[in-house]
Amino acid sequence: MRVGVIGLAGVGRTHISKWSEIAELVSVCDLDSTVLAQITESSQINGYTSVEQMLDKEDLQAISICTPPKSHLPITQQAADRGIHVLCEKPMASTVSDCQAMIDICSRQSVVLQIGHKKRFLPAIQRLKEISEGDLGPIQYMVHRYPHPGTSNRDWFWAEDDGGGPILENAVHAADILGFLMGNVTRVYAEGGNLLAADHKSQIDCAVYTLRFASGAIGVVNAGMVSTSQFNFEDYYVATSAGVAEVKGKFDSADTIRYSFRSNPNQVEEKSFPNFDSFRAEIQHFVNCIETSEVPLADGYSGMKAVAVCRAVKQSSETGKPVEL
Repeated sequence: MRVGVIGLAGVGRTHISKWSEIAELVSVCDLDSTVLAQITESSQINGYTSVEQMLDKEDLQAISICTPPKSHLPITQQAADRGIHVLCEKPMASTVSDCQAMIDICSRQSVVLQIGHKKRFLPAIQRLKEISEGDLGPIQYMVHRYPHPGTSNRDWFWAEDDGGGPILENAVHAADILGFLMGNVTRVYAEGGNLLAADHKSQIDCAVYTLRFASGAIGVVNAGMVSTSQFNFEDYYVATSAGVAEVKGKFDSADTIRYSFRSNPNQVEEKSFPNFDSFRAEIQHFVNCIETSEVPLADGYSGMKAVAVCRAVKQSSETGKPVEL
């Protein structure tokens, strides 16, 4: 399979590394010729500063889109029109309407659209999903802490019509995982604001918010750029009618699950999955979906729902009112 990566300044470099292990990486693209040269000078990979030129000149079956969110729709359009399958980094887009347009385009052209919600592939999260659909029963209550260590100095990250700040650009992972584990969200209420990012006063940098799910379940999320490298963690605590469970680990890599049943609360099951490569897992899954026509685990609809939740969090934080979805 011949593939290309678009956007090289950040997570695109990880996509380059993982694609090189899985398929034939033949081309890369970035608007910045200096960044592009850093990748191409020491490799046999063709480099482009124009997406259109790369897609026209290279015989590609798939691409990774690792550019700022505002560009995801037009790049998806160009790829799908050429029959090229799309793995698009999160957040899927800046707006729900752009997400819907991406879904429609890829459906119309019969190409696979997968969103880069790599946390869905973490074994501890997969195990929690499994037991919540089994003996532990549906999750009725969750508290999720997702404090981002550090900050970003990229203008597009903070722009409301692009990255949308930490709640959309990064905490979209939190929205996605709760949707993955607990189903559709029907109501959001948030308290948030610009508490720590003095250089970006117009943008929300953190929030605490509650979620009501269609099942009747409730969740609480703490998210935003509020942590530091020495407090590098994330965790999930859930309760069901049959028991409780906890998933925890380093930020972006929760690798340990513990759970027990109310019928025997002193017996705690625990398992860790160290050093799991979720980036490689999501790319391999994308390849499998192309080859088998399987619907991706993180498809366009799930990506759109996560964006909708993040937009609702921002709206509720700004208005002080709950937002119905």
